[in-house]
Amino acid sequence: MGAVVINSAREAVWACYFNDGTWAPEEIALPEDLQTAPAPGSPEHTEWLYRWEQHITSRL
Repeated sequence: MGAVVINSAREAVWACYFNDGTWAPEEIALPEDLQTAPAPGSPEHTEWLYRWEQHITSRL
């Protein structure tokens, strides 16, 4: 499981995933293509969500 905090400019300001063993959040750096989230409901946002999921999954 992962979390990302987006500011009003749609920029990612904090991201983490939760360690399976301790459930403690571990801060992670995001690749450049995930640092700005497109507006919800846009086709670009759907693609961004997919890339975010892949990024988190690769860390497990």
